[in-house]
Amino acid sequence: MSELTTKLFIDVKNFEKYQSMLKCQVHIEEERHGDYCLPGFPDRHNFHRLLRILRKHDDGLTSKQLIYDFNYRPSDLEDATKALATNNLATTTPINEEDYKIQLNTEGIEVADNLLKRRDKIAEAAYQIE
Repeated sequence: MSELTTKLFIDVKNFEKYQSMLKCQVHIEEERHGDYCLPGFPDRHNFHRLLRILRKHDDGLTSKQLIYDFNYRPSDLEDATKALATNNLATTTPINEEDYKIQLNTEGIEVADNLLKRRDKIAEAAYQIE
């Protein structure tokens, strides 16, 4: 029994390795064909996360909400907000000297929707979900 358990464990590990490789390959192909990075924005994962969060909140969020509720570091949030505003994907409205509200505009919503479609496509390719 222990021999079969060991073989099963190794087979599962190999499956996970190949599945991870497939996800990476699909992701690389999408990066080559898609426009998912903003010029001058160093952390694409942070940018994508902010887009997904803002897409779920049509009325926008304040900087305090993003920092406290979504655990954004103030410097990361500032960089992401600046990148979105510079690329005309979101608008910011000052609330006071320290806080502001950020909301996606129509172009930002379209980019966020494309990003979510891309995620679904990667999941379908990696897990053969239909």
